[in-house]
Amino acid sequence: MHYFLLVQMLVIALGPLVKMVLKMIGFGFVTYVGFNLIIGQAQEYLFAQMGTVGPVIQSMLGLMKFDVVVNIYFAAISTRFILAGIDKATDRKRNQVWHKPGGTSIDA
Repeated sequence: MHYFLLVQMLVIALGPLVKMVLKMIGFGFVTYVGFNLIIGQAQEYLFAQMGTVGPVIQSMLGLMKFDVVVNIYFAAISTRFILAGIDKATDRKRNQVWHKPGGTSIDA
């Protein structure tokens, strides 16, 4: 009989926690998939436009490794959004590096 009460208490306590975790995972998954879809479409569009230019410009873009530059650029955008999302998720603010003279800092 006591086991039934213990199981019922665990279900009552852990039920909302499990629902919250599943909602967070679902939202994160949808956000990740949507963001990857947008970035992928932008890359495909840019590469398709590169294919429409003349052969001389295509060879110049190839020598400049323009496709590598585009991939690095989109990776930097993705990283920036991910880091901004992590900061918001942890509700962490950046620490101020500079302190005005006369406060707790040492005057030079």
